Amino acid sequence: MKSLVRPVAKDEDEIVVPKKSKTSKASAGSASSSDRRASPQMRKIMRVTAAIGIALGGFVTLVGVMGVIGLAIENIWVRLLVGLIVVIGLPAFLADRLLKRSDSTLATKGGLGMVADVFAIVLLGIALMLVGADAMTSSLFQHEGDLYAKHGSTLMARAAYFIAGVSPIFPGDKPAAAPNGSASASASASASARPK
Repeated sequence: MKSLVRPVAKDEDEIVVPKKSKTSKASAGSASSSDRRASPQMRKIMRVTAAIGIALGGFVTLVGVMGVIGLAIENIWVRLLVGLIVVIGLPAFLADRLLKRSDSTLATKGGLGMVADVFAIVLLGIALMLVGADAMTSSLFQHEGDLYAKHGSTLMARAAYFIAGVSPIFPGDKPAAAPNGSASASASASASARPK
């Protein structure tokens, strides 16, 4: 009995793909390459955006990692060193892996831009997770702010407290205009000074 199922293609068969003519390929290639390139103004905006992302995301990530390390170690230099290793090392490792997997032309043409984009995306991603999980990380950032304030760095303490969402009053600060008894005291003094 003969089988109704036959192999679709045999090893001897070739799949022939029609080739485009050289003139149509050259004109299509020049049109598509001009469409793919960003304008100089757009590239400048992209660089500035990546730089802002690296700066803000890197700062929040650094404070967050230092806060995690600060739960066990109070030494600021150890916290800073471990924080910098994580903030620089993790995005650099991921960028290295992506550059090895990407096309060689991409790695030679846009390598530095791709590395900057990977740094910005990774650092902003970590920072958004830290800030987004406010219920869990608020006490972490507040503890880090306490460590900064304890060691005399009020600027970094204010930044950590800002990320935590609290606003403490430092010893050198003037408290906000709180209602005090001065208005009522002056009113009672004027009432008692009236002739009877």
